[in-house]
Amino acid sequence: MTQSITAPRYAHAEGYTALAFGKSGQFVCTGGSDSLVRVFYASKAERDQEAITLEQHSDNVLSLAVSRGKVISGDEEGMVFGFDLGQSSDTESDGLAVEPSGTVLRSTLPARDISISSNERQVAIATDDENIRVVSLLDMALLHTLVGHRGSVNSVAYSPDSTYLASSGCDGTVRIWDMREGDPACVQIMPKIAYVCEPGNSMEQYKVRWSPDGRMLAIPCADHSIKLVERNNWGVSALLAGRHTNTICHLAWSSNSKYLASASLDCQVVVWDVVARNAILSHANANSLCQAEWNPRGNMLAFSDCTGAMYIWDDVIPVEQGRAPPFERVVADVGSLSKDKLMSDLFDDSAAANRASDDGMDEDEDEGDLLDAGDATADAMDDFVVDDDGAGYAERQAPRWTAVAASEVQCFQPGSTPWVGSRRYLAFTMVGSVVSIAQDESHNTIEIEFYDKSVHRDFHFSDSFKFSMAALSESGCLFATTSRELANDQSLRGAADADEISVVSYKGFASWSANSDWTYKLPLKENPRCIATSSHGAAVITSLGNLRLFTCGGVQRHIETLPNRVVTCVARDDMLLIILEVPGTIRSSGGMKQLEYEYVLMSMDGQTRLAAGCCPVTPASEIVWTGFSEEGHPAACDSKGMLRVLHKYWAPSHASWVPVLDSRKLSRDRGKREGFWPVALSAKQFIVVTCQGKSKYPPFPKPILDELDIDVPLLNADTQVGQQEAKYLASRLFIEQQRGEAERTGSEYPGGASVLARDELEQDKLLLRLIQLACKSEKTQRAMDLAMMIELEKSFDAAVKIAVFLKQSSLAERLMRLRETKFASQVDNDSDFSDESHSEAVSSGQRDVVLSTSRRPVAAATYGRERRAAADDVDVDDNMSDGDSDLGVETLELGKGATTTRPPLPEALLMRSGANTAGAFADSASRSLVSRPVQPPTTSKPFNPFGVATPSKSMEIKRSDSFFNAADMHSDESAGPSTPSKRQQPSPDDDDVTTRKHAKKATKLTAFAFKKGANDMTDDD
Repeated sequence: MTQSITAPRYAHAEGYTALAFGKSGQFVCTGGSDSLVRVFYASKAERDQEAITLEQHSDNVLSLAVSRGKVISGDEEGMVFGFDLGQSSDTESDGLAVEPSGTVLRSTLPARDISISSNERQVAIATDDENIRVVSLLDMALLHTLVGHRGSVNSVAYSPDSTYLASSGCDGTVRIWDMREGDPACVQIMPKIAYVCEPGNSMEQYKVRWSPDGRMLAIPCADHSIKLVERNNWGVSALLAGRHTNTICHLAWSSNSKYLASASLDCQVVVWDVVARNAILSHANANSLCQAEWNPRGNMLAFSDCTGAMYIWDDVIPVEQGRAPPFERVVADVGSLSKDKLMSDLFDDSAAANRASDDGMDEDEDEGDLLDAGDATADAMDDFVVDDDGAGYAERQAPRWTAVAASEVQCFQPGSTPWVGSRRYLAFTMVGSVVSIAQDESHNTIEIEFYDKSVHRDFHFSDSFKFSMAALSESGCLFATTSRELANDQSLRGAADADEISVVSYKGFASWSANSDWTYKLPLKENPRCIATSSHGAAVITSLGNLRLFTCGGVQRHIETLPNRVVTCVARDDMLLIILEVPGTIRSSGGMKQLEYEYVLMSMDGQTRLAAGCCPVTPASEIVWTGFSEEGHPAACDSKGMLRVLHKYWAPSHASWVPVLDSRKLSRDRGKREGFWPVALSAKQFIVVTCQGKSKYPPFPKPILDELDIDVPLLNADTQVGQQEAKYLASRLFIEQQRGEAERTGSEYPGGASVLARDELEQDKLLLRLIQLACKSEKTQRAMDLAMMIELEKSFDAAVKIAVFLKQSSLAERLMRLRETKFASQVDNDSDFSDESHSEAVSSGQRDVVLSTSRRPVAAATYGRERRAAADDVDVDDNMSDGDSDLGVETLELGKGATTTRPPLPEALLMRSGANTAGAFADSASRSLVSRPVQPPTTSKPFNPFGVATPSKSMEIKRSDSFFNAADMHSDESAGPSTPSKRQQPSPDDDDVTTRKHAKKATKLTAFAFKKGANDMTDDD
């Protein structure tokens, strides 16, 4: 026989191309960057036929697995689809039929590798997170999660008997899982046995593979060799090396377990004789290779490259030279265990599997007939009855997964990353970054870079301890080493147990102190799990559950024992936030991992518990970042991109987590495939590093930070009303947080009372915009609800004016009633109210002017002396000017020398003939408010909105006067004689002067300057 390699068949667009042979060897499947899966006939006589194309995916196809009855494919979007294999219904053709069978798994990260168990009842899926998903193919609602890897998982492989599952991570660690028990356990960890690759780069993702006889596991290594690990003792039994010069990305065993094919980025396909431990064949390709696969029933090898091309190498092994054919079937070496024990029964679906077997799916039968394998699942469910009406006739199934304690809580350090090449971030905050650079076996280099170089200068030092975690603050940086099992630092994983002495070290930045550094060694077997530092000290939580607190100078001031379930911790000023995993976490329920958390917020001296309780996360997610905002408020972000802030933590019984941003939704709205790596939080922005496409971590050198605006996830967020409501809630949350923190620390509002008044005014402006929108939509109840949320009296007056200008007279009347109640400075409890009126009312340094001695006083706001005094300093007119355009307010001339500010009128009203626009508006507003009497409230005082008496005589409004000034003047004339108090008694001359001045004055009022105009007239009085 003569070896031959076909011309490239460009199955897909340029990019990573996956492939897999069918168990019968009849066809080969490919998947590529064009989001297509194609099925080609493999035999020489049929390979030129048109391929079957499957178009279910919407992103790059990265992984394929084929069983007797199914094809399963995964893409970069995290979608894993299943397809049923069968015979074509065309009587003239004896071809394949491939039909979609549904979604196997929806993941949020790319599906890197897929492996189907030998009993075809389960499929293991590796994604770019740290977990492995195992899905039942008989009931895809059943799923189990294997937790243990500390980085992205890039490969999974079932042993031929399904006893073990091998998995590998981008950090070079290979784990072996025993799948025979109800709760699979990791029985072997092989750290750094494979090479370390960058997460997200498909071309560099390597695969580990079992030999068909089940005796050896092949693992590609960093020195471009292949290690063969023997089963059970897990030792390296052989090494295949000397041919490749670049990364080996894929391995494939022949059916007889005697040959191993390797595909590499050096553009070579090499065939190894495993028995002789040498390479016997090789082929140099023009482009870097992606995958290679043996035909299980023939002397054929298929491989693909980065251009999207597939090649078929016929007659690979020279059988005529006496070599064994690669397709000879071998019996797996299963030892003395029975077959029932070896086959994984993870989901307790043996009954369904037996029925499927009885229907024709015999494991040992030839796979030349693919006839009804795809119907096995349906046949297995024929006798399934659903008790959908609650009658109780259906047998209730016990839940497959219940609450179990975690064998090992996964800890993390906020702002840290895995190794990317020879670098990793130990800390990344708004203060700066801490980078560890691998040098050699004796030391690393630590680089500390600050954002504000006017405060601190960048520096670096040699790290002989090989620190694996760091916490950075403006006062100093805390470092720690930990054990080989807890460290992300791969250089520590080879250390012997006897040498595992952990170190905690602090480097202070204080310029006035000559030596502020300190170092402690922890006792043997006590290792740091997470650390934190702030300007008030440092905290270390260890594997024994000890919380050790230090001052910045290294004084040990507190120690206590916490539950050994701590996930992470972070500090800011005098507060320490600790996140713990809830005991009895539900690891799997209907297939989804359900982690639950709780938090403890305490002082850095350990003497005070500020708050504690549940820390919620989005279902099927976990906490990936915690921190404090720039204003000092605790926050947490989960793996689904939901950011939450701890609200009212200063009042423990009222503390709650409020969602303030859904970053995943933001990414979807942008129409981009991007992720956000959290860095910090401010009052209005979430500071992140944007990771495009496949990357999960910030690159080197330090990237530019992005700001995501806080957007509270409310309903109808795409409408103007929804957007304004979200802005208002964010503003209110910020003000309440600032007030609460000031109350907790006994200090004033940050920036003082004037800043508080400014913030409240900005908050009220948002409410006024919402009130305007509600009035335009004639939703008066909604406008009333919004008005009740207003903080400042001046803003409330503006709300009244908006209601008047938009002709909502009934709303305006109710708002005036509410105003008198909400902002009353004094309440007259006398049942017989006299005709005495007060000439002035002074409250907290603000003067409410009485326009006439016969007018009843307008109540002043009584929010507190500081707030009222500050509110006077902030003029509503000046501060609302920037929002007038948003409200649609325009200023129109009213006769000679007078103007008013109001919303634009409808075009039909503007075009009315014979009527001045502004005059018609004012006349209409006045008639609507004084043409009908107002029902007084049930109080001893007669109710009189706007200070206008029940109209017993007509009232003429001059063009030169605004409606409200006219109403005040009419109130003076119609109120009748009254007897002012002696202190308020005006002189006759003063009364004449006042009348003349009111007649002459042309007042300019805007929609937000009602009280300002009143003050101007009073000053003239």
